Amino acid sequence: MCIHDDQIRMDRRYDWVGPPHPVSKIRPIKLRRVDNESDLERQYREAREELNRWNSAFWAKHNSLFDTKKAEFVEQRKKELGRIEQISANDLSVFYKQFLDSQYTSMMAYNKAHNLSAFYIIPCSYM
Repeated sequence: MCIHDDQIRMDRRYDWVGPPHPVSKIRPIKLRRVDNESDLERQYREAREELNRWNSAFWAKHNSLFDTKKAEFVEQRKKELGRIEQISANDLSVFYKQFLDSQYTSMMAYNKAHNLSAFYIIPCSYM
């Protein structure tokens, strides 16, 4: 039986953190909603929720690509080595380096967007 988020009753006075998403590895956060939430509080909460959704979506896409590329690399390397040989840590380090290099632009864009979001959200948290 599958239980959806909207079927779970949570105490709205607290933030709730769930288990890590299986692909993105990001823990979902249900932010509290206070009674008589001001416009500024609502904007702050919504900005945090949007950042969490965006962050989870980015890492789900990134990790899916990583898993696909790693599986392709391992399969190709096993063909090259034959059945008896194991893929070494050095082989995998070559893959990791190549993958990170290929994702450099994406990671820089992620860092820039994440930092800009933080610059917007952090001041709101003090108001």
